[in-house]
Amino acid sequence: MAEDKPIRLLIVGFGKSEVTFINRLITGLAAQGVYITIASAQRPMFQTTQSENIDWLWAPAWQDAPLLRVFRVLWLFFKGYPFKRLPWLRGLLRVDKTPLGRFLTLYRYLPFIRGQWDVFYFPWNSTAVDYLGLFDLGIPVVLSCRGSQVNINPFLSGQQKYVELLRTTFEKAAAVHCVSQDILSTAVTLGLDPKKVVVIHPAVDPSIFFPDSVPDEDHPVRLITTGTLIWRKGYEYLLLALRKLKDRGITAVLHIIGDGPERNRILFTAQDLDISSQVVLHGKLSTTDVVGQLQQADIFVLSSLSEGISNAVLEAMSCGLPVVATDCGGMREAIQDGVEGYVVPLREPGDMAEKLELLTTRRELRDQLGANARKRVLADFSLDHQAQEFYRLFSETKKNQQIYTNKDQR
Repeated sequence: MAEDKPIRLLIVGFGKSEVTFINRLITGLAAQGVYITIASAQRPMFQTTQSENIDWLWAPAWQDAPLLRVFRVLWLFFKGYPFKRLPWLRGLLRVDKTPLGRFLTLYRYLPFIRGQWDVFYFPWNSTAVDYLGLFDLGIPVVLSCRGSQVNINPFLSGQQKYVELLRTTFEKAAAVHCVSQDILSTAVTLGLDPKKVVVIHPAVDPSIFFPDSVPDEDHPVRLITTGTLIWRKGYEYLLLALRKLKDRGITAVLHIIGDGPERNRILFTAQDLDISSQVVLHGKLSTTDVVGQLQQADIFVLSSLSEGISNAVLEAMSCGLPVVATDCGGMREAIQDGVEGYVVPLREPGDMAEKLELLTTRRELRDQLGANARKRVLADFSLDHQAQEFYRLFSETKKNQQIYTNKDQR
């Protein structure tokens, strides 16, 4: 993997809060010698030995007081002088002739007026749409297609403009990463050229997510699920499945990790179904606490209506849990039905309850599928493998850009 010069990667769209799987990718790339700049409103914290390869570029958020925005633009002017990309910035300012539009352009793009990078990377489609002007800098862009921003948002009412801009990012991107073959298929229907695509599955760190060496068997069967409490996670169908288990005389306790706007709805639904005593909402937990909960659980359940490939499922599999998951997104690319768990139809609590009953009543089957799940993660979803695949993607993107540049200079 040695090169004359290390790859200089700019990541735009790190997010308001640090996302675990993006953290893992960044530290994995830094360990391979990639110099990474993260453009975000808040400085990210990386407690790793590779942190010297990770820099921060302040890209302030728009959601602040107007006077503060003015001071920030002045500061960005001062910090960016002398401008190295003034013609590019002038071109962006000509697009919107309104004072507010030009001010927003300055606010958004002044952080990038200086700096040397080989590749831009957008982990989220929506960020690529917001920063469409960066595609015109002549630096190759890689963007990721992960889930709802490709397989839900474009199909909602009133999203025609978003679809048009999404298609534009696909056209201008040098390469596109998809988390699953299913996401790739959907993105192609939205205008993505499959020749640009590299499928790289999500990954987990099996040294962090691992089975408990001494499992606690003296408790009712523990079901567990992890995810933001939002409608597309399909929690109501999971609660209905839990009720069906109760009707069959099976006592199981469901532990839900995560927070979000659907919390009260979940509580009310559990009460209406008379299963409140069997539902435990933990809220958002640290990674250490999530691992602890997974190690105490018996079965992981995914009731989502939409996914790319669920990182939560991979984490559970890495902890040696069998999985019952809905047939959404690329979940069949992670779970072989009857091998690492079971894949059930969407919005079918009866089918979910049937598979859960099978696993709750057969301990040896749970153990076998859980062991298979751990082996599958070690074989196909390791963090090292993912980092190597992304390194190859960014390296080839940089190399291709150099070839095109050399041709243009002849």
